[in-house]
Amino acid sequence: MIEYITTRNLNFNGKQGWIRILKLKENDFAEIHFICPNCKKEAKWKEKWETPFVKGSGKNQKFFVQCKNCDFKFKLEKLQKEIKKKS
Repeated sequence: MIEYITTRNLNFNGKQGWIRILKLKENDFAEIHFICPNCKKEAKWKEKWETPFVKGSGKNQKFFVQCKNCDFKFKLEKLQKEIKKKS
């Protein structure tokens, strides 16, 4: 059973990338599929579903992701919160 899933296009300073985060209820880790907007490398890995990867809960939940190739770091907020910021 899916606990959390998001698929998003990333845009950082005009550079395009992509990320999918999938967390199943029966697992204590998230599966991440990522194309880095900085170096354009594709990567897949599993990350423990705990701090420092995920902080907060509900609509205040944030994910901290780092590219395994170029060490590019960014914060991904829940989509609901991002939509409210743009309004």
